[in-house]
Amino acid sequence: MSKVYYTKVEKKEDPSSVSKKTSILLKKVPFLDSISKNDLVGIKTHFGEKKNIGYIRPNVIKRLGDLLQQKSKRVFVTDTNTLYIGSRSNSTEHLRLAHTHGFDLSNIGIPVIIADGVTGRNFTALDIEGKHLKSVKIASDIASCDFLLCLSHMTGHMQTGFGAAIKNMGMGCASRAGKLEQHSNVLPEVVRTKCIGCGTCLKWCPANAINFEGGKASGPTGRRAGEAVIIQEKCIGCGECTVACKSGAIEIKWSESIRNLQEKMAEYASGVIKAVGRERICYINFLTHITKDCDCMARDEPVICEDIGIMASADPVALDKASVDIILKTNNKDVFKTGYPDIDWSPQLEHAEAIGVGSTRYTIEEVRA
Repeated sequence: MSKVYYTKVEKKEDPSSVSKKTSILLKKVPFLDSISKNDLVGIKTHFGEKKNIGYIRPNVIKRLGDLLQQKSKRVFVTDTNTLYIGSRSNSTEHLRLAHTHGFDLSNIGIPVIIADGVTGRNFTALDIEGKHLKSVKIASDIASCDFLLCLSHMTGHMQTGFGAAIKNMGMGCASRAGKLEQHSNVLPEVVRTKCIGCGTCLKWCPANAINFEGGKASGPTGRRAGEAVIIQEKCIGCGECTVACKSGAIEIKWSESIRNLQEKMAEYASGVIKAVGRERICYINFLTHITKDCDCMARDEPVICEDIGIMASADPVALDKASVDIILKTNNKDVFKTGYPDIDWSPQLEHAEAIGVGSTRYTIEEVRA
């Protein structure tokens, strides 16, 4: 059985107390002693969408960063760009938002890096043996880590039922092309009535899979000389065009089934483990300010249950299973199904266990801090 460590957190507990408890849990998991002074150590978190307040606070990151820097000075905090267009779909706006939320060098003492580059196109391809996928596209700067600390704020989710360590690894560490691969089973399409013929998508398409019909690309925006058309046979599904298009004319089809999406997500998590190393990753889940939706929502959502605590493990599957179990036990119901009654969250756990990401069998040790 895998070992899971747990400490309670009271409602509206002082942030300094929460950060102290988190550092105590980190010391319990076999992780710190293996880090050497020249190792690259990434802290994977979520900086929160604009107006969202559920994200893990910078003071927690600072305390953990200080602890890690006792082992190595090459510590950084990171996330990846989003597939959807918004304030976190490119590194410039993403970093600006992160800094606004308090994640900057002067505040947390470690640099902030967006792991998949300015537009989300930087990835490392890794071969895996999955049910759906034979290779995965992991954000390059995460794949380059010698050690990784995965900090996940547990929430509900409209497609995965809940999101925690497996989602933070599988979806959160994927490049834009990787996110598209998980969410869609069809390629992007052009909404021709929105296309202005600027030609930007041609510049960014690495597969030369975009043509113009009715004329050539005009160059200056506003002068319409034709519409873009994606050649499906040549398209590699990288998602570059969806971000490059300034008129919103290229749409993502969020078409994958709930089960397949969760299983692909688990397979991507296996790719991160392959890249970094099973014994070189530590996972911590925050069971506080639990909301119906994830921190990608640009709003402050009401909580769906009281704060419970913080859990840590070297096994992401055991950690997520223990986190779900304690939430259901504490509330005497499945709070995640309150928001999305038709979403079954179990496929991510079942498939992750089946492909060797971790085990659903665990023991819990309560840590009093």
